[in-house]
Amino acid sequence: MKETDFINQNKKKWAQFERMSKQNQSDPDELSDLFIEITDDLAYARTHYSKRSVKVYLNSLAQKSFHGIYKNKRTPFSAFIQFWTTSLPLEMYRIRKALLASFVVFAVGMLIGMVSTMDDPDFLGAVIGYEYVHMTEQNIVNGEPMSVYGNNGGEMYSFISIAQNNLRVTLMAFVLGIFFSVGSAIYMFFNGIMVGAFQWFFKVRGLLLTSFLTIWVHGAFEISGIVIAGAAGITLGNGFMFPGTLTRMQSLSIAAKRGIKVIIGLFPVILFAAFIEGFASRHTEWPDFIKGGIIFLSFTIMVFYFVVYPYIVANKRNFNGRVTEKPTFVEKKTFELYKVRGVGGVFTDTFVFYRKFFHYFSKIYWFIFPATIIYIAWFFYQYPYGGTINNWYENMSIAFSIGNSAFRWETFSVLTFLFSLNVTSIFFSFTIAKRQEKPINFTKAFFTYTLKNLWRVVPIIGGALLLAQVDIWLIFLACFIMPLVLSLSFPGAFENRTLFIGIGRGLSIGTRGWASGLGVFFVFLFILGLIFFFAVGPVQDLIIMVLDWFLISTTDDYFLIMNIVEACLYMLIAHFIVPIFFIAFNVLYLSTVEKEEAYGLFEKLKRFGKGSKIHEDEGVF
Repeated sequence: MKETDFINQNKKKWAQFERMSKQNQSDPDELSDLFIEITDDLAYARTHYSKRSVKVYLNSLAQKSFHGIYKNKRTPFSAFIQFWTTSLPLEMYRIRKALLASFVVFAVGMLIGMVSTMDDPDFLGAVIGYEYVHMTEQNIVNGEPMSVYGNNGGEMYSFISIAQNNLRVTLMAFVLGIFFSVGSAIYMFFNGIMVGAFQWFFKVRGLLLTSFLTIWVHGAFEISGIVIAGAAGITLGNGFMFPGTLTRMQSLSIAAKRGIKVIIGLFPVILFAAFIEGFASRHTEWPDFIKGGIIFLSFTIMVFYFVVYPYIVANKRNFNGRVTEKPTFVEKKTFELYKVRGVGGVFTDTFVFYRKFFHYFSKIYWFIFPATIIYIAWFFYQYPYGGTINNWYENMSIAFSIGNSAFRWETFSVLTFLFSLNVTSIFFSFTIAKRQEKPINFTKAFFTYTLKNLWRVVPIIGGALLLAQVDIWLIFLACFIMPLVLSLSFPGAFENRTLFIGIGRGLSIGTRGWASGLGVFFVFLFILGLIFFFAVGPVQDLIIMVLDWFLISTTDDYFLIMNIVEACLYMLIAHFIVPIFFIAFNVLYLSTVEKEEAYGLFEKLKRFGKGSKIHEDEGVF
């Protein structure tokens, strides 16, 4: 490249750096990025223009960049201060349109809640539950309309329980945004309906001012925080839907980091709202001017910090709101069948395989999911307690046929077949990985493979389901033999061995890798258990909220339908999670084989010298 072309290509960047170096409040992170680019240019100039003035200029520029970075190097405390004074306000400025959308949706929902309560006095009961409405009416009759805020135990207990609930609601408002932003919007809409209906409920009874001065003492922080969390959720969904020039995962990763930054900023707000509700809202005897002053001050703080101050910071820094994050380069991970791995390596490669081959083994879900929904609906209609008020454990017990009262052989048979079909599809995906090519006729190949190997998996799945019927301590003890049990069916299917030879092979390799298998089992049991319950929570609450709206006053089978939906959700998530266990132990089996027999190494030695004559490809040796 000619020197003039080199200068013309980079002079705008150099000029930008010179302007930033003259500002005392330059962001050290931006200076660090510029330093890398400037040093790259300097290295190029030293190579191609070693005796030209551009090299001297860039050397001087690099020195300025270096001193700027270490002059403004942030300490942990200064980073903490900068987060609250600069980073978070700028992020709020960037999501200002999402914040407006979240507020509008909430306000519309609130208005609809008010109008609906005006038209139908029983509307509030359909939204928040008739028991709560009856309790509130009884408190009004007793002359203590707001005593609900003082009947939740002691102040500290109230604070802890309210904080836990508020944080859950905030996280849900954010996480639900992954459903194309609509999830957060729906959540805002229904929360707005509840607030509007509840407020108008007191208006009809001549208690609007009393309720307003009590509810919004803590609601100014709490409701504002939830609306902002909804904006973070919309930002998350927009990152997934509108990736621009980035890949969808890169865009989602950036949007998630931005949203998490906002949620972190909301934690003190939500905790302070819980503190006020636990320690202050219960004091309904306080004078109105004190409560009104707290509400006014709370709204002033929220509006100033999260709306006005971001504009001040953005204007001061000439910030245009454009996304400046660069996607983090992540080296594409390849999956190698035969490789010695520790527990950490098994963990990593399990999810690498899951992501890489998901489009193969997930095809069976087109059959499994409809079949699961049909069988659960049928079973709950047949079960004596299917239409009663059940908790999550009762619904899960019925769905998975756990316990003497819930166990039925027909349900057990369907469950065994569907989960065995799921696991067999995992084995088939490992066969594809082994052959390194997709079958020409995928459906025919999978059907043939299933007929040949499904029976290997059925005893393992059936035995696990039967084990769930016995004492919990026996289940705990059985965990210690799971590394052997989960290794019994794969060797025969993967290596095309007969039944007893395959089982013997699995026992032999499983015994030698038992210690590692035990670690893998408990690590995945803990992590996947957390995933199960955290994945169920937000989705379940959103579905129940929507169904409540349409079902509670329109059908006599409300509890039956809700139980069926909840059980289907548990079962479908289980079908996503169970394969991970088998992938993990298949990976562990292949790792142990490589460690004990060096099968993969010998295969590479056989291929050595058959690749390029110039060099050996890394995938060959």
